[in-house]
Amino acid sequence: MYFGQDLVRCGQLTDERIKKLFASKPFENWKKNRENEGKAVSAQINRLDSMIKGLSNLAEIMAKRP
Repeated sequence: MYFGQDLVRCGQLTDERIKKLFASKPFENWKKNRENEGKAVSAQINRLDSMIKGLSNLAEIMAKRP
């Protein structure tokens, strides 16, 4: 997030420099990468949720059998 700089150096950046950093192509790429990581995690969680629901349905069916 800090473009490989320590927090002290980041605190010394000017407003203009910060605006340029957030408008830069590398920051846009980083932001898209983070969004894609979030989408991947969300997809994995949704798959796990589906598996849990399926197992729950299976358990209900098994419980009803004599």
